[in-house]
Amino acid sequence: MNFKNQTKICREDKLMSFAGRLNRSTVVAVAVGLAAMTASASHVDQTLQLSAGWNGVYLEVTPDDGDEATTGDALCETVFDAANHGAVMAVMAYESDAYESTRQINDDGSVIEQKPLSYLTWMREDSTGSSLRALRGGMCYLVYVDGSKLPTPKSTLSLTVTGVPRAPAMTWRDTTKGDFVNLVGLTLSTTDKVLASTCFKEGPYGNKGVLYDVKGTNSVPTFKSSFMGNAMIVSGRAYGASAERPGSWNGVIGFASADEVVFGADDSRAHLSVKNDSSTNRIFRFTVMGSSLAGENFPPELKRQLPRTDLMVEPAWTNLTQGSTWEVEIAPGKSVTEAFSINRLTMPQDTAYGAVLVIDDLSGTQMRVRVPIIIIKTSESAEAVEFPVGLWSGFIQLEAVSRLDDPLPVKAGGTLKMSVMMHVAPDGKVKLLQRVAAGVDTNGTPRLFKELESVPATVENARRFSTIMMSIDNPIVEKSSGAFGDTLAFDWTVAERASDNPFRHAWHPDHDGKKADYSGPTPSGDDLANYAGIVKPELWSITNRMEFSWRENNDPHGTINFERTPTETTAGFVTWTVSGLTAKQPIVSLGVFVLQRAIKAGALE
Repeated sequence: MNFKNQTKICREDKLMSFAGRLNRSTVVAVAVGLAAMTASASHVDQTLQLSAGWNGVYLEVTPDDGDEATTGDALCETVFDAANHGAVMAVMAYESDAYESTRQINDDGSVIEQKPLSYLTWMREDSTGSSLRALRGGMCYLVYVDGSKLPTPKSTLSLTVTGVPRAPAMTWRDTTKGDFVNLVGLTLSTTDKVLASTCFKEGPYGNKGVLYDVKGTNSVPTFKSSFMGNAMIVSGRAYGASAERPGSWNGVIGFASADEVVFGADDSRAHLSVKNDSSTNRIFRFTVMGSSLAGENFPPELKRQLPRTDLMVEPAWTNLTQGSTWEVEIAPGKSVTEAFSINRLTMPQDTAYGAVLVIDDLSGTQMRVRVPIIIIKTSESAEAVEFPVGLWSGFIQLEAVSRLDDPLPVKAGGTLKMSVMMHVAPDGKVKLLQRVAAGVDTNGTPRLFKELESVPATVENARRFSTIMMSIDNPIVEKSSGAFGDTLAFDWTVAERASDNPFRHAWHPDHDGKKADYSGPTPSGDDLANYAGIVKPELWSITNRMEFSWRENNDPHGTINFERTPTETTAGFVTWTVSGLTAKQPIVSLGVFVLQRAIKAGALE
């Protein structure tokens, strides 16, 4: 069969392919966009069984050609390669929404009716002149297989496609006023046949819809009305379908916004709003699975936020592993939002991660939608250092404090917020900083300095940053233990003679000359000799221990929920223990911290 005349034949039979009428640059741009979007996505497999002649196919995935440089840009000639699938001679992509934009308005307000591009076509014998270049998931296709190229006349061609799953996109046309049909299809959670009325009656198909099977071995397919009344559908197949009214309806499983879970380059939280697009209550089952593509690892700390049960307390988070499942009942027309989080601190930048969220309707239709969980890697410039090296700046917010008669911190009447800075070196060493100077040298490289006075002339616009939480005599405190992203402890002392020791000033109104243990005698009289010594009995040091924890169980009360934040931002709990201010016991404060990587410089000069 010669498919070079396919355009003319299809136009005459109202299956318009319109080869050459589509702007080819637009097609290429779409393909490139898909490649960029799916580069870090999660993959699933879909197996297509193609018989001789015309086949109706619902393609759930956007195929991946396996080339890292062109991920997601699977051209027809790549998917249907001549060596293994040379029997596939033509592919027609059904543009279900073409009829939504078929009108233009003249200057006088009159309507110009436009012929829609309902089908784009790829032809093996004329691939350069084809209007269809790459395949997309969530769409229906007509595929022609040349039976003479199959091993035997009755054999089928099995093709497994690996790619990023997409939810179906079906825009229905009212078929009561024309000689055309809609091309529709779904993925089902069963290999058995399911009543078409069960799957489609909630949409424009209606209770009395007619389903047409795709048949024929001629140059154009025929829609055989073999399915009426008790019509049955199979997962992954596309069928011609009637509609009582126009409208966009993609099945009972809908989405309030995006149909994918995307952790952007700066995000460690993502949401998915799932909608019940039917007129009855639905129970949807959610299952988390790993990617089918080798090299895409399941995220080590993927979490789901549990439903809210208390208006005053933030919901808890639960760990998700491969096979984790839960069910949600949704009222008609309503939606639920599922919140997810990851911990990028445990995910090396050179490792690919991804997972798949499977949603099944348990209320009769057997509809299944597989949603990719996409984790986009952080974009790094050529000069950038590896995560998490650099200067991290942010704040601590103390919300609980111990009392003089009780070492256990309790909720305070207010919050105390102050800035905090720390530097992470390439070797993993971490420093807590009271102040730091930062600037950019003539090569455009960011640099950090311990003091503003040490900044060389080659560094422009240098500025100093500081925090009041540490003594000015302790500008740098090395970590005592731990690691960034796990637990960190810093210890420092405000010495007896430190310039900012609050007890050093002898003329303080509360100065009584007692020893640090509050037990010594009070000097008799106001004798200046009592204050002549370099170190008076009541001048003592103040020790500090500040602990940062990225672990959720660090809070003894469990009232502060750790909310993971963007890649270049991290958060957790902080405990600040101060000794020397009271005679009985240390003062312990609890709170949270938020840090953002402000400057990606490995050295602190």
